[in-house]
Amino acid sequence: MSIQFKREIKYAKLLSPLKDYQYDEQIVEHRLDPLLQRETVITPGRFQYVKRLFESDENDIYNVVEKTKANCPFCPEKVQTSTPRFPKEIVEDGQILVGETVLFPSLFAHMDYNAVGVISREHYLKLKEIPEKLYDGIRAGLIWIKSLHKYDNKIKYACFIENYFPPSGSTVVHPHIQVLASEIPFNMLKDLLDKSRIYYESNGTNYWLDLINVERNGERFLSESDNVVWLTPFAPMHTYEVSAVSKSLSNFLEIDDNIIKEFIRGVKCVLNFFQDEGLSSFNMVFYSGPLTGDSKEYFRIGMKIIGRSGYRFPYVSDLWGLQTLMMEGEAYESPEAMAERIRKYFLA
Repeated sequence: MSIQFKREIKYAKLLSPLKDYQYDEQIVEHRLDPLLQRETVITPGRFQYVKRLFESDENDIYNVVEKTKANCPFCPEKVQTSTPRFPKEIVEDGQILVGETVLFPSLFAHMDYNAVGVISREHYLKLKEIPEKLYDGIRAGLIWIKSLHKYDNKIKYACFIENYFPPSGSTVVHPHIQVLASEIPFNMLKDLLDKSRIYYESNGTNYWLDLINVERNGERFLSESDNVVWLTPFAPMHTYEVSAVSKSLSNFLEIDDNIIKEFIRGVKCVLNFFQDEGLSSFNMVFYSGPLTGDSKEYFRIGMKIIGRSGYRFPYVSDLWGLQTLMMEGEAYESPEAMAERIRKYFLA
């Protein structure tokens, strides 16, 4: 079966005090992810109400940045004495240095193998300043992944995660990335791999290439370079969600510096848009098929970025029980509407 974009529009009905208790209807649009078949609701009636929650207070940002500087383990004067080292059999020098990036093992691991990359000497960066630093961070992480795979070839799965600023879940303000690797696939990656393989077995084609062809020149399409396509997903799990797909590569061992630069160009467009929207926090994941290369026919490297709630009092998370416990996606703006607003950043 080919890619299908399934949606159903419902209406929440109420007598609204905002309209003198007159009858009101609000659109609730149910969408199914065309690959994973997971449901998302689009609730555009909430967007103007919650948009202020994504905007930060510059005074609050200044205060937390200043208060966390003195004891920051990632600032230049402390990073060499307060962070761990890799065992010599994995990284001979104990750490990996690329540009401003310092990569070392996590002191408190999230996964079997967990590296942390401090990507900037500066304690705080505006969103627009991050992509240039992230480039060296990804380069350093890939050096570690390749070294790790040689050391332990059972390690098949890896990803990069950036949680920027406290609302994203980051415990340290200083800009850094997490690089994770394991013999066991991460839950979402396993679902993507399994469903991509099933699609290939059923259709004889690669889902991701089919998706690019279907979306190309459509409402959600943002940009295309030699190897990377950017779009807003049909059924986003979050508000302010943007995706990228490689056109030809299936795993991190195939990546070179030019490919990294293509991804970073898109990240720059997204973060420029986020900053202009008043956002100061985001999550990013950069994921890969098995490092063994056995998903080449049906999978492609991908990236997702989501904007997170603002840093201001009272501090309100953009995620709630519907998403965290019921695993239901919710976006307060349609991906088509968001694509229309962000596209100019990719065309600049």
